[in-house]
Amino acid sequence: MTLLGWALLATACGSAAEETPVAQAPTITPIVITLEPSPSPIVIVIDVSPTAVPIPPPTATMPPTATPLPTATPAPSPTPHPAPTNTPAPNPSPTLAPSPTPMPEAAPALQLEALTGNDVKLPEVPISATTGITATALFSLTEVPPPVSPVKLPPGTINIALLGLDARPGGGGSLTDVIIIASIDPHVPAVTLLSIPRDTLVYIPNRRMAKVNTAFAAGPDVFKQTIKYNFGLNVDYYATVNFAGVVNAVNTLGGIDIIATCPLYQVFPRDPYYFADPVTPLTVTVPYTDTFTGEVWEPGQPVPTQTIYIPRPGVYTLNGMQTLAYARARYGVPGGDVDRTRRAQRVVRALLNKARSNGLITIARLPALLDQFSRNVKTDLTLDQILALAAQADRFDDGIIRSRYLDGVGMTGVTLPVVGSVLIPDRDNITPYLQMAMNVPLNQQAGSGIPVEVWNGTRQPDFGLVVADRLRELGFSVVSIQDAGSVYPKTQVIDFTTTAKGSAIPLLQRTLGVRPENIIAQPNPEGPRYRIIAGQDFDPCYYKTTPPNVRHIPSPVQPAAPDPDAAANGADPNQPVDGAPANPAQPAPPTPAADPNTPTATPTAQDTPPVEPSPTPGQGG
Repeated sequence: MTLLGWALLATACGSAAEETPVAQAPTITPIVITLEPSPSPIVIVIDVSPTAVPIPPPTATMPPTATPLPTATPAPSPTPHPAPTNTPAPNPSPTLAPSPTPMPEAAPALQLEALTGNDVKLPEVPISATTGITATALFSLTEVPPPVSPVKLPPGTINIALLGLDARPGGGGSLTDVIIIASIDPHVPAVTLLSIPRDTLVYIPNRRMAKVNTAFAAGPDVFKQTIKYNFGLNVDYYATVNFAGVVNAVNTLGGIDIIATCPLYQVFPRDPYYFADPVTPLTVTVPYTDTFTGEVWEPGQPVPTQTIYIPRPGVYTLNGMQTLAYARARYGVPGGDVDRTRRAQRVVRALLNKARSNGLITIARLPALLDQFSRNVKTDLTLDQILALAAQADRFDDGIIRSRYLDGVGMTGVTLPVVGSVLIPDRDNITPYLQMAMNVPLNQQAGSGIPVEVWNGTRQPDFGLVVADRLRELGFSVVSIQDAGSVYPKTQVIDFTTTAKGSAIPLLQRTLGVRPENIIAQPNPEGPRYRIIAGQDFDPCYYKTTPPNVRHIPSPVQPAAPDPDAAANGADPNQPVDGAPANPAQPAPPTPAADPNTPTATPTAQDTPPVEPSPTPGQGG
């Protein structure tokens, strides 16, 4: 797991992280993996050296908190109104008058002179395919597709790859299970976060077809070439963080507030570095020392576990271990790896917001942070470049941060021999989609989003923050959030616009599921253009089943038996295709409240844990 905050906060380690040797945990040994046809083995030394920051003891309860959205821009208090009625008004009514709100001004440019763009040079490769990658009976891991056309970005744009390393012993080496390309346009200004699912099938130049999360194991240069070859993007810099870095960063900040959009239930080994025995995954088979607590797990005992349980959408305060579990969960979760990319970006924003609100990202505090993160973060940013970013840290808020996801190109999920479960992107759509996604149109620049106000018409506290977060992701500018004063069974949109030109009503109907009869026209040229009254039918969850941009197909050939090369390619032939139920024959999971690390909330008929059980400990992630 990693984040934009690493480029500003955690990468305070700077070049020191590249040069300082890292102490090894007693149970961790170097792993040698080979990406054929690489001319020589690649030696991966697993760096696991968590700092001395203690893990806060889990609290008895973790209900949704009433914490204001950290990134929300303060707006003038709205003019008091009588409580709205549930009956749509056919004519203009003073009850539904928009709150007068001043429009924000465009933000000044970011100062990024210390960072320079790099043109990644691709090696010459023997192209053997003239089309994209297709999963057929003739599919071959040695097939070489042509490179994707370059994506054109504004001059001065800097791309930083933010990578989360899964470096567990026995897990196949340093796999980048979170890949976010942070594209910074200093002139708009804007930061676009592009998430690439870890199971995306790519061509690693002069090696083979493999999951994108294996490319970094061949070195940063090969990773940059892989991104350029398959996605047309230059990566100028990178920053990596391991499990310990995430856990300790969150605990140092005293926890982070996550806006959860979907229920979530998953069980993990209590130590995220533990890799379960595939034969007896629920039982410890050899002595193991917990990386964080020092507790010795004896052979024969049950594997100690932790549970992440989010019963309903809302705002939750998570500690370090809970945050890591929230970011890693994917098996048995609707959307699988695609949904995990969205949760990873939520952690990015929450960490950065908490660090900014605590005043941690300042020039004065960076030296103190250096020792905290230098053992868990590596980057090719220099200290001067990190300081240049940190000096402007207060500018990196939700007003300029945009979220984009690679599944927008269209993907095919399939299980293939050796590499296992993969997502194959539609290569013909990659450049057109990224050209649109990575460039900022005028109506999405900071201060230029369509202004809307949010009323919470549900019984759930803080649900207005969930609705506002969803609208910000769509490019709207949320100017105020308040309770509606009464309960609304159905979500309503009050349309204050005076012309149909450039209307956002179709977008709101499509993404929020609002029926035409619940669109209420109340023309008013003052204040925001729309009011969204979230009713009890409002569902912020992206996926109930497979994501709409991902189609799953049967394996074109019988999956091969596990072989020594499978781990080197990030494969686990025993895992289901993402988005499909995991281990359906298992019994239902235990009552979540029995786990002391579980975010507790009294389950109701709507809050029952998912029927589909989580994978056994050691399979998660």
